[in-house]
Amino acid sequence: MKIDPGQSFELKQSKLKVILFAGILAALSFVLMRFTEFPLLPASTFLKTDLGDIPLLIGAIYLGPIYGIAIAFTKDLLYLLSGGGSGGLLGAFINFIALGTFSAIVGLFSRKRNNVNIILGLIFGTLLMALVMIPVNLWAVPTFWMPKITHKALMDYILKLNLPFNLIKGAIDTIITFIVFVSLKNRYKGL
Repeated sequence: MKIDPGQSFELKQSKLKVILFAGILAALSFVLMRFTEFPLLPASTFLKTDLGDIPLLIGAIYLGPIYGIAIAFTKDLLYLLSGGGSGGLLGAFINFIALGTFSAIVGLFSRKRNNVNIILGLIFGTLLMALVMIPVNLWAVPTFWMPKITHKALMDYILKLNLPFNLIKGAIDTIITFIVFVSLKNRYKGL
């Protein structure tokens, strides 16, 4: 089987465009995370959200789940290296688990880029992210942050603070991401 040299160049060019697009989204995601971070719930100043999830989710929609996870990893690595956040390595790792889960589900649902699949992916991604964070917090909070916390206090924290935080964060991300997706889809028909 002969490979057309022109086709090989076009394939390499196409892969390069995808990698560049993912890099740009990762950089934008990091910058937005670094400079738009704010507490979401008045009861907790350490549970923060940011607009950096939006480029990451757009990347998952257009490039697929693997690129969404890679963008999440890059964003959190850059955030950690820049000295952002008070959670250190563990905080960056936990954020990566949350956003990696969210972007993987969004990317899987988004194979057909129609509005229904995008909305379903964003909704199921939000729900799965919130559910995954329950066992993560059951492990992380007593192991690293509050070793003397009682089981009841830990469950109260997870169910009354952390779970609502993740659901609200996911809902905000869902609404903004869908608005951006529709805007991009209408403006750039080739995306």
